[in-house]
Amino acid sequence: MESKVIAPKATSKPAESVAEQAARMKADLLNKIEKLGERLPTNTLDNLSDLLGETSKVAELTGRKGRVVRTRKGVEYESRAEDDVSLENLNIREKERFMNGEKLIAIISEAASNGISLQSDRWVKNKRRRVHITLELPWSADRAIQQFGRTHRANQVSPPEYIFLISDLAGERRFAASVAKRLESLGALTHGDRRATDTRDLSQFNVENRYGKNLPSLAFYITCKNALGTVYDSILRRGRNDSIPPPTKYKGDFFEDLSNALIGVGLMEDIKGLTNKQRLKDGVRLDIARFLNRILGLPVKLQNHLFKYFTDTMDKLIDDAKKAGKYDMGIMDMGNTNNVKVLSTRTFNRKHATGIAPIELHTIEIDRGITFEEAEEKYAKSNDQNEGFYISKSGSRKTATLAMFANSSQHSTLMQIYRPNVGILTRQEYLADILSKNYKVAPKDAKKSWNDQYEASQKMCAHKYWRGNCKNSAAGLFCDFGLRKRKYYVVAGSIFAVWQRIEHQINQREGGMVSKLQVIRMHGANHASKY
Repeated sequence: MESKVIAPKATSKPAESVAEQAARMKADLLNKIEKLGERLPTNTLDNLSDLLGETSKVAELTGRKGRVVRTRKGVEYESRAEDDVSLENLNIREKERFMNGEKLIAIISEAASNGISLQSDRWVKNKRRRVHITLELPWSADRAIQQFGRTHRANQVSPPEYIFLISDLAGERRFAASVAKRLESLGALTHGDRRATDTRDLSQFNVENRYGKNLPSLAFYITCKNALGTVYDSILRRGRNDSIPPPTKYKGDFFEDLSNALIGVGLMEDIKGLTNKQRLKDGVRLDIARFLNRILGLPVKLQNHLFKYFTDTMDKLIDDAKKAGKYDMGIMDMGNTNNVKVLSTRTFNRKHATGIAPIELHTIEIDRGITFEEAEEKYAKSNDQNEGFYISKSGSRKTATLAMFANSSQHSTLMQIYRPNVGILTRQEYLADILSKNYKVAPKDAKKSWNDQYEASQKMCAHKYWRGNCKNSAAGLFCDFGLRKRKYYVVAGSIFAVWQRIEHQINQREGGMVSKLQVIRMHGANHASKY
């Protein structure tokens, strides 16, 4: 009998082509994205627009081609283009709707910030005061200034109000520091004063100053270290013998954890062959920008504690510099115009290549004193029981002083001193030093001593007032120490044309010694003088 071999029928599917595999993978991926989308939050910009009144009330000036909107069918994606407006001209149309008052809210992104004017222009219908809210500061300070300029422009009825949303995350303050530094430089250019923006909110974030950096200065760093270098040294020696204690709220070994974390972000490295010994990488000590950028990679809690430790250290060094009278305030105010009297003015004309440069020499008299009534007004703003009037413990004549805390830092006990004959003092004093030499009194008990010195200091130097005699006066020399009124000679006009000659004359008068030249700014005047 002949046997037969019967092969089974093929039941397996034919192999997929590459195109079919790609189509199936695409479908699977889209299904997974669809399911994931139900769990993800909505787009921030779209969510913000919905909360503010949807597209009918909110003008959107961005670079987006489409957006997600809520309809009766649910959440759908739609194009931003309109029937009569193309995508290229849509932002211009939205701007017109905002300026005409059809929409009172505008959302603007960095992509659409160039060339857009949204100020309360006097020639447009919507003249309302602009409130410019910045949700996220950009990396570049120049870009931030560009964005702020959208609502603060010429021909506006009223200047805008700016609100910056900044979290307490230390790394985010890096961006605020860059913007603050840029704003201060703009203040110097527009106001002629480095301190033009000191009262602005952002200036408190500027840590990129001469006290934060590790750069030497004859006026300050001869006797003490800078904040950044001090922080690095504290970490390397694990906080031994430091004047600023580690954060009390931190759980764990603060300096040990910092050492390991800074190795991870590339600021420090282990020393080969030595256990628990680290060193800074080359160039790190001099670079505060790198420090602020790299700490973004630290855990949030450690990052915040490190930045707080850095700012506390910087505050302590600034307080020490003020205590020693070496804190550089930049351009100093000579006084208020209400207390300035011009005694004489001489005008000189200097010829140069392009014409004649006028130079003026003003002889002025400044009353530096502060009346008791003015002192009481300052005392009325006190917030601490240690602020107030003090009377000296020693001396043949009791002198009165008004002491107010210089700032609100928890590590600062420095107080700003006011005296009847010279007003506010440049040199600040610690509260402990004030209490060792004075005792606190009520304002009414300090009034007589204050008024006595205020009147006597018009013609009598402080030496004679305190001790009853003055060596300079006894020798027939004029002594102006502590006098309420002082005479100054102010050079104004094209002073740079003759500046070298002025320096030469000042140095000759000082016996060949190089004296420090200080820029003095007059309130309400356009005169710049140097001494």
